Amino acid sequence: MTDTDLIQQIREIVGDRGVLIGDDVSSRSCDPFRQVPAESPVIVRPASTEEVSQVVTLCHRLGQRIVTHGGRTGVSGGAYASSTEIILSLERMHRIEEICPTTQLAVVEAGVTIEALQNAVAEHGLFYPIDLNSKGTATVGGTIATNAGGNRVLRWGMTRQNVLGVEAVLADGTVVSAMNRLIKNNTGYDLKHVFIGTEGTLGIITRAVVRLVPAPASQTVAFVSVADNDALLALLLRARRLSILSAFEVMWPDYYDLVASSGTDRRPVEPGQGAYILIESMGYNPELDQQVFEEFLTEAFEAGVIVDAVTASSNKQIADLWRVREGAEIIVKEMSPFVSFDISVDVRHVDAFVDRAKQFLTANFETVRTATFGHLGDNNIHIAVHVGPDTTAQEAEVERCVFRALREFEGAITAEHGIGQTKREFLPEHKQPGEMVMMRRLRSALDPDKLLNHDVLF
Repeated sequence: MTDTDLIQQIREIVGDRGVLIGDDVSSRSCDPFRQVPAESPVIVRPASTEEVSQVVTLCHRLGQRIVTHGGRTGVSGGAYASSTEIILSLERMHRIEEICPTTQLAVVEAGVTIEALQNAVAEHGLFYPIDLNSKGTATVGGTIATNAGGNRVLRWGMTRQNVLGVEAVLADGTVVSAMNRLIKNNTGYDLKHVFIGTEGTLGIITRAVVRLVPAPASQTVAFVSVADNDALLALLLRARRLSILSAFEVMWPDYYDLVASSGTDRRPVEPGQGAYILIESMGYNPELDQQVFEEFLTEAFEAGVIVDAVTASSNKQIADLWRVREGAEIIVKEMSPFVSFDISVDVRHVDAFVDRAKQFLTANFETVRTATFGHLGDNNIHIAVHVGPDTTAQEAEVERCVFRALREFEGAITAEHGIGQTKREFLPEHKQPGEMVMMRRLRSALDPDKLLNHDVLF
């Protein structure tokens, strides 16, 4: 069957609005940090689970591979599509079907962005706690498929902890509606976990039931510096005693120096220290929360843990301090091309791992620039690595250096971004053989021809 014949059959299912071809396809990048045009002959945009099922059923009959797109904010190549694959985008499935203040849940379609969901539930005094820098573009479905984390995992958990149920379409078009609304439900297999964090390889998520929390009444933020790693870990231990702690974001000097010297007014404290930390608390008693937070900072100062600190006294100042941590656009501007890492390491070994990774990099490359930051409260560190103008061509070797160091400290090669296509060759080195066997068997049972996200994971 020709592409033209396939597109015509798809058009009969989703209508003209549901089909993009030509420049409308090639003008879209499959990566947020680099220009990776989609090579697919068509982008299919179904408007309902039924249409998704019909399109997938057609593709299953024809042996046609599918790559699913959400907000295309993933940085592991999960959205990359070749000329032999069609793209199925959930962008038209953006309805918020229900918000229930009593049971504190929402029923949404997969194409709803995180920001749209947060704005909608805020009108009911509620909050969806999965909070990402890319929340204006990242979708609920995509974040479920990758089990995304974000800035407040140490308080409310990963996406997995905030999903009650999902609806998904299997590779043969079967609709699995596991739209559980109950916190306690041990009736058979909890099938949502088949689809959470499996990167679209076992099914296409179309709808979800997500948990909400009461919207916090207070938000207190401080930006502090510490002299060394011992002080950093001491501060983390003190911060974890705060029941209202919501974020503990760490920036190493390579990152902070880059952002502070960018000319974008992001220098809340003087450079020259061992680490910089954004600490946030969110609670429900503003006066008491402020008092508790100030006492925490005062005690840390008096103990010699903190060198310098500034606290926010307005929403604008809170946003300004968060802008220091959310400097991805500065990395893109100043360090491109670069290789992005999203790893997990025991907090006791993070600093040693960072040093070891840099040792391996400098031993293999003449030019090495790094920017290191992350969610230390949940073990997650991000590193951007630039080794010269040919960084992209050297990506595999850069990854080998960092992952070699990671194995020494028994870390994970991805904390929240997923394996995608770019890290698939390293997966067997970081999983036990029995785990790989089980994953392959599960995928073979649900999608024996690997029609869904064929080149993702393994």
